[in-house]
Amino acid sequence: MTRSQLLAGTSLLVPLALPLPALAQETVLDTIRVQSMRGVSTNTATAETTLDQEELDQRQASTLAELMGTVPGVTLSNAATPQGSSINIRGLGADAGVYGSNTKVNVVIDGVAKGQEEIYRQGSLLTFEPDLFKQVKVIRGPSEGFRFSSGAIGGTVEAVTKDAADFLQGDDTFAFRQRLAYESNGTGLLSSSIIAWRPDERLDVLAFYGRRESEDYKDGNGVVQADTGFELPAYLVKVKYHATPDLSFSASYSRNSIALRDVSYDFIGSAFAARVDADITDETAYLAVEYNPPNPLINLTAKLVYTDELIENVSSTTSSTIYNADNRTEKLAFVLENKAEFMTGAANHSLLTGIEVGKRERSSISHTGGSADGTPGGTDEYVAVYVTDEIDIGALTITPQLRWEKQKITSIGNANPLSPRYVPVADGQSWSDADGAAAVSARYAFTPQFAAFGTLAYNTSMPLIDDIPTAAPGTSTEIVTTEKAITYELGLSYDAASVFAAEDRLAMKLTGFKTEVWNNTTYTNYNSAAEDRVDLQGVELELSYAHPAVYVDLNASRMRAKWGDGSWFNNAPADSVQLTVGKRFMDDQLDLSVEMRHDWATNRNVQFGGTVNSSPAFTTWALSAAYKPNSGPLDGVEFRGGVENLFDTRYTPYLSSRPAPGRTFKFSVVKVF
Repeated sequence: MTRSQLLAGTSLLVPLALPLPALAQETVLDTIRVQSMRGVSTNTATAETTLDQEELDQRQASTLAELMGTVPGVTLSNAATPQGSSINIRGLGADAGVYGSNTKVNVVIDGVAKGQEEIYRQGSLLTFEPDLFKQVKVIRGPSEGFRFSSGAIGGTVEAVTKDAADFLQGDDTFAFRQRLAYESNGTGLLSSSIIAWRPDERLDVLAFYGRRESEDYKDGNGVVQADTGFELPAYLVKVKYHATPDLSFSASYSRNSIALRDVSYDFIGSAFAARVDADITDETAYLAVEYNPPNPLINLTAKLVYTDELIENVSSTTSSTIYNADNRTEKLAFVLENKAEFMTGAANHSLLTGIEVGKRERSSISHTGGSADGTPGGTDEYVAVYVTDEIDIGALTITPQLRWEKQKITSIGNANPLSPRYVPVADGQSWSDADGAAAVSARYAFTPQFAAFGTLAYNTSMPLIDDIPTAAPGTSTEIVTTEKAITYELGLSYDAASVFAAEDRLAMKLTGFKTEVWNNTTYTNYNSAAEDRVDLQGVELELSYAHPAVYVDLNASRMRAKWGDGSWFNNAPADSVQLTVGKRFMDDQLDLSVEMRHDWATNRNVQFGGTVNSSPAFTTWALSAAYKPNSGPLDGVEFRGGVENLFDTRYTPYLSSRPAPGRTFKFSVVKVF
């Protein structure tokens, strides 16, 4: 099929509202287990993709960002390194070449929302050790993001860390899991150790320590890419105590850190010549109480969360106040939510209600004593209330969602700017705002196999601490207005067994979407001053086919975005397609697969000064193998190997600032004792 044929077919599908969701496909037909690597979420109106433990292990990713690069509609910048990497969903989220994070994409770890400020590339959220996680769910679009934010227009990433119960079976009281991994490009090494302990039926304890390190990698031409090496130690401790069958208490603490020496200030070397030393640390902790009695109206969770995201520039560079400033964001919040199950007539309700009260505090103070340029400090005190009701009425499921938020932003530490480009802002000066967001989605199953779905969502992205008006003299002292957006989604899904053969399963989901953003304050139009409005639209396809002889996963996406003046919005990703074909042997002990990804060329890359840079097309191939013996002396050991960028292609993914790694051999071994 040619590219023109593919795009023509896609253009016909969008008006017909052909989005298709699906869950990981797994069925048991007699004694034969049929499963693809991923599967499709066909039983929901949400455009979501779930990467389970098997796929996370098979991909042997070096960064959390790498794990999400195979999801349609998701584009990554510099994903091969934890520093400077960022995520973009449906053209929103990380800005190409500017911010490493913003509120257009939620990143949530164990129910704790992370990084809701805008800091230059140093503000990346993806400095987490990927071996910490047992599941990563990527939700495209605003659906299901209302629990964490009213402004996640692009989508939400929900990652879940491992639990002691994942390694303790039956009457086990203790388990030790060790993983060792190697990758050739950059001589990457990983050692991760997990202790799971259950002294009695009430108490579960998990302790994780991992250390990943890599030297600078080489691209497909053999050129060493500077500032790509790293050392990443990671810690996690989780404890859960079941006081009664209905009442449990849990606590968690994780710490991820990177020490960088003599690297570009932006970690990618594209805009700053200055070299700095930096220590990046992310700490996340929570205390939770869960009460789930037999009463279906009560499933209560109370959680106290704390996060500390620190970028400490420890160099002596003094050529600019930003080069030796420490950027720190702390958050303390209390979340109370309840899930109630009940019926009203023929309607079955699953009602989630919650309230969150919290405070974020950000500081960016130069070692020379004043506030750093362009990164104001202050506090954001907020309260949010949210409601989601999943209503099942036979073949129809309707899910309305509401979120209301009130905030107060106060300036702190901005009274002494070190640059004449910025005006002082008095400590204690504050701005208050309140706004709401809402969505409704619906799914109708015409048959057990075939369903249609759609979503209408209205989002409000409220001002941040970064929006405190420390701007040039003579400009407004008012904080920026709330960004707003409306999203439309329509789609179709299909999920059936015995389609082409007696023991197969086919699942497909096609989603068309259109998003309109106005009151934009996040992105910059390099073509003109018209940057109030952005219009985005696209289509995403997911397909999974499983048969005892073979499995196939296919993902594809195509989108376009323009400013209100009709010029290209350069944050929209390139068109892409990814195909995985695999087969399992020896009673599923051996799994072999080949994966192809193709990105089409784009000339929509409008950069600083209004120039257009073309991003060439590229195709990459990867091989992977997993061997898990179920008998003999190697029973319980997992061996995984793979080759990424098989043909050593030199390419730079669109929205990335440097070439991707060349051919890379990967190998890992895991054993649970």
